[in-house]
Amino acid sequence: MMHCIKRTDYECSRIIVKGPLTITTVDVLDNTSVKEEDDYDANNVAKAKNNSRAMSFLQCRITKEEFSHFSSFTSAKQIWDSLELAYNGTSQVKKYRIDLLTQQYEMFHMERDESIDDISARFSNITNELRNPRKTFETEDLVQKLLKSFTEKWQPKVTAIEEA
Repeated sequence: MMHCIKRTDYECSRIIVKGPLTITTVDVLDNTSVKEEDDYDANNVAKAKNNSRAMSFLQCRITKEEFSHFSSFTSAKQIWDSLELAYNGTSQVKKYRIDLLTQQYEMFHMERDESIDDISARFSNITNELRNPRKTFETEDLVQKLLKSFTEKWQPKVTAIEEA
């Protein structure tokens, strides 16, 4: 999702990840305070529009159920952080998920009546999920792992592929 946001509007992606641009004013004693909307100049208005565009960008891309949950949030960063937590989980959840995927990869085998398309899709899902967080795979290793996982029924074809 973030790649889509960056491609469409890079400034919005920055606001979503880092938080809204706070429009401040500094007095003669170097005291900083939030600037009132009535005192905005053209540059301040542009910044405010970017904050609003970032909020709108996310709100237009979430489901109605998610929207009702996030409607009280006041910044795109709050929505983004909540979405990240909901879909990626905490660091503990991420570690558990990686451990589970690693176990699925290590114990991978073809199910009894599974088709080639099904086993290939299942294998790709596991390796793609593992590849994202931290693991890299050599193509040769993936091919060997997949070939070893086929049932006895497929062994003549596996042998023919290995010999070719």
